[in-house]
Amino acid sequence: MDTVTTSISSASVLSSSFPLPVGTREALDAFFRSFGFSQESDLSRLAVWAMGARRVDSREAALALARERMEHWLAEALGPAHVAHGALLARGRAAFVLCDGARWGAAVLLSTPGALPVEFTRALRASVPVPAPRPLPTTMPEQTLTTWSLGELLRRWWRVSEPDVSVSR
Repeated sequence: MDTVTTSISSASVLSSSFPLPVGTREALDAFFRSFGFSQESDLSRLAVWAMGARRVDSREAALALARERMEHWLAEALGPAHVAHGALLARGRAAFVLCDGARWGAAVLLSTPGALPVEFTRALRASVPVPAPRPLPTTMPEQTLTTWSLGELLRRWWRVSEPDVSVSR
């Protein structure tokens, strides 16, 4: 367990402050940076939002909570059409980054998905990558190989000079 702790508080998210180990905070910051957030104030608010009122002792538990919160938020924001295909966190992160969701600030994640601006919701849903089918081994269809003999080459060359005649015949 990390021995150094920092106090993080946000009046809009959590009424009381609680100590968060530095290693845990760095892991949470890296997680939210992968969504495009870079402002320190946004990262602080998101770390508190991810933890909720829970206290965790390990960074793995904190990251699990952050992933769970993000998956829940993405499931509500993207709707049931995008949730059924699996890999919600990866596809949701890609959509969030593609629509530049971080420019809206941490407030976009702190609000309920139903209260999001319509243009943001449209942009987020339009940015979701379409899953590709898995590659499967298949057999290549048989193809015929046409070899051109010298006689065929001369015939094609001769037909070029004739008017209204296709070279390929």
